[in-house]
Amino acid sequence: MQASNRDPQSSTASAGSWSIARRFFLTSFILIVAQSGLSLAISGKIWKDFTSLYLDSVLSRQVLKPLNLVDNQLDLLTAQEAMECCTKEDYKNFLSGIALADGKAVMISGSAGLVPGNGAGHYTPQQLSNFAKHATSNVSRFALVDYGTDQAVAVKSVNLSGGSETGALIYIRPIYSMSLFITLSRIRFLSEIVLMLSLVVLLAIALTYILRPMRSVRSRLSNIQLDNLDTALIPLNGQPVELRPILTEFNRMVQRLETSAQNQKQFASTISHEFRTPLTVISGFIQSVLNRAGDLDSRYRESLLIADKEAFRLNRMLSDLLDLSRADNHQFKVLREPFDCILSCREALRLSQFAFPNNIIKLDDSRFEESVWAIGDPDRLVKCLENLIGNAVKYSEPKSLIELDIVLEDQLVLFSVQDHGQGIPDDQHARIFERFVRADGVSLRRGETSSGLGLSIVKMLMEGMGGSVSVQSEVGVGSRFILTLQRSSSPSK
Repeated sequence: MQASNRDPQSSTASAGSWSIARRFFLTSFILIVAQSGLSLAISGKIWKDFTSLYLDSVLSRQVLKPLNLVDNQLDLLTAQEAMECCTKEDYKNFLSGIALADGKAVMISGSAGLVPGNGAGHYTPQQLSNFAKHATSNVSRFALVDYGTDQAVAVKSVNLSGGSETGALIYIRPIYSMSLFITLSRIRFLSEIVLMLSLVVLLAIALTYILRPMRSVRSRLSNIQLDNLDTALIPLNGQPVELRPILTEFNRMVQRLETSAQNQKQFASTISHEFRTPLTVISGFIQSVLNRAGDLDSRYRESLLIADKEAFRLNRMLSDLLDLSRADNHQFKVLREPFDCILSCREALRLSQFAFPNNIIKLDDSRFEESVWAIGDPDRLVKCLENLIGNAVKYSEPKSLIELDIVLEDQLVLFSVQDHGQGIPDDQHARIFERFVRADGVSLRRGETSSGLGLSIVKMLMEGMGGSVSVQSEVGVGSRFILTLQRSSSPSK
């Protein structure tokens, strides 16, 4: 039933925390996407140039057949007809004998205007005019129109015999009808996507490998025990160059902490030893005066009783500090042997009734007709019960009932200390067994003090005996602390 100040280290990561790994991954991912986009743009430009060269060559060959047909008809014209050429009707006659398939089309653009031929019916006049403009204005007399869409076409312009007045034959071929280009375009796009995804996967694998030393360091740090700082030092061999300065400073910090911890342990041990002797002398003199001075004034007697009580309390605190110091220095010994736990409970009851005469402390052991044997240390069990009863007194009303009980359960012996005090909030049950910790929301009786060590010592002693301690509590009703030890059937076991 201890209470304590709030631990400043218990808060979780703040909202402004950030991860190096996450930032590295996001930055790399953005660079990969940007690189892929740039690669697509560059490859798209190269692909368009390659497509232009290839289609220019293809259309240059394919336009020869319709060009020869038109030129042959021009050659058959008489001198008079050649002088009068060419009208739109002439253009239609020239193109009438040309048969094309697969969406190909031809048209003639000359002084008479623009006349479409076979296959040009599914294009609008505006589109045909646009095709002619692109083809005739380009130096190479070739153009790709609406490239990148499913309406893309390649256009080739060739002058007819007879000069510019005769006009130019314009050959149109849809690109989308060429399965080769469709397949290659899809392969190019899919290859870029696969490459980007592969880079992301490789980045994730590389990041896992790169951060492996940091995870190893984190694992070692999480296993550090305050009472065993010798194992906290992290070797620098095999560590990345970037981590070595940090680990070097960490090792130095651990060494400083170890030195400080040793000094604190030595100080606590020395203080405990040095103070106990004068306290024993002071307590002895107080007891002597109280026992021999029968006619002592009531005011002086009351003062001496208070001084004796405080000396007793201080002696218990020093005993607790000494136990903790010995435990920290691995010099604390707890027995694990069969003992009569009924006798230990009676001894704890006797000492508690003497220390706290204003409280009603009861032990119901009448139902046990013979000894009850448990595995542990009888003196340590007495100390644990004393601590629990002392805590119950501090957090209960004067003259309230405190019950000590023993329960046999299979191969276990359970010792309980029940009070009817304030109770402990559920979220504080685990914290109260830590050193120098007192439960939030629980207040001491006036005039009482607490070092926050009692329950941590109980836990240490019970674990040393192979047992455990737990608490059941309800705010406003009271608390029940339970000590558990292994049962022994006889003193020899």
